Amino acid sequence: MNSQFSKKDRVLIIASHPDDDILGCGGTMAYLRSINVTVKVLFLAEGVSARFNKSEFLSNKFIKASKIRHSAALKALKIIDIKEYEFQDRLCTRFDEFPLLDLVKSIEKVIYDFKPTIIFTHNNSEVNIDHVITHNAVEIATRPNIKSKIHSIYLFEIPCSGNFKFVKNFNPNVFVNIEKFRRKKYKAWNCYKQEARPYPFPRSIEALDAIAKYRGVQSGMKYAEGFFLARQKILA
Repeated sequence: MNSQFSKKDRVLIIASHPDDDILGCGGTMAYLRSINVTVKVLFLAEGVSARFNKSEFLSNKFIKASKIRHSAALKALKIIDIKEYEFQDRLCTRFDEFPLLDLVKSIEKVIYDFKPTIIFTHNNSEVNIDHVITHNAVEIATRPNIKSKIHSIYLFEIPCSGNFKFVKNFNPNVFVNIEKFRRKKYKAWNCYKQEARPYPFPRSIEALDAIAKYRGVQSGMKYAEGFFLARQKILA
């Protein structure tokens, strides 16, 4: 898998919320930066409003929680050495309240400006509605055309949201060796102290490590992140 990435690549991570990037592909992001691949993270929404009633959105408690999440994201991105990122401010778990076309156009603009060659984003086997709608929006925004520079699109998994599906349909067919980068991923995840819970919660460090080992077992490596290759163009 490592040979699939080139220093000439420009990788765009499209995540619903701050922390989805680290959970879904934090080890891979760290690997990419280690070989000087340009990586940008796009966050489509903030990550705390689902825990509040709409009447609380102007409260000090909500504002404080939002600032904590934003600060955690910046710290995590710095650990992974991500210098390019964009925060958008849609409300968490309420993507179904917005026109899909608006989300698609927002993603298209970032793609037009950044000109990625590779995209990582959510798969659609998730209980979190934002993750599913993000997947659908990226699918539309990246529809093939002759001018597109995108040659590969990978779907990642989010522990917790994906684990809680009645029937889980995410079956990775591409694996990235993160043995040398898993600790950096865990360090970045530790920035999100408000989002973690003790094991056996899926987002505990022990659970993330178990998932990395499991994906490693599937692919003949010690630790791996698993992805589904949704589309790839072979450039002759």
